[in-house]
Amino acid sequence: MYCKLLFAVIILTCLVSNTEAADENNDIPVPCTCGIFLSGQFVKGSKEQPKGLPALTQEVGGTFPKTPLGIKQCTNKCLDAIIKHLPKSGDIICSTMDRDCYKERAYLFVQNHNPKWINSNMSAGREFCCKDNVSYKCPP
Repeated sequence: MYCKLLFAVIILTCLVSNTEAADENNDIPVPCTCGIFLSGQFVKGSKEQPKGLPALTQEVGGTFPKTPLGIKQCTNKCLDAIIKHLPKSGDIICSTMDRDCYKERAYLFVQNHNPKWINSNMSAGREFCCKDNVSYKCPP
């Protein structure tokens, strides 16, 4: 009786530890996901993850290879998805933000396979100013 109980506990322990190891190794790949973060949410040149949630997020399909080329393919897919929205980008970003911003730039980050954001170092090329979820022209 005790042997069966001990055996059941050992099997249960193994199953739990295998599940935790699978979560840590992230066996389920994250699909190619685009995130727009503002310059106030991260330190430029740092490997640290941006703070807070992205101003915009979009999943653009399946995963690409888990290589630098896969990251580049994911980045290109994100660019294809957002390029048509660039003329209204200020209005779109400001309407989704939960805070005001002053002279911040929007940067593209991507995820592919891994749930960590990777900075593409691509920005909209202009600064955004938002107050009360409305975009306005930044003063010089």
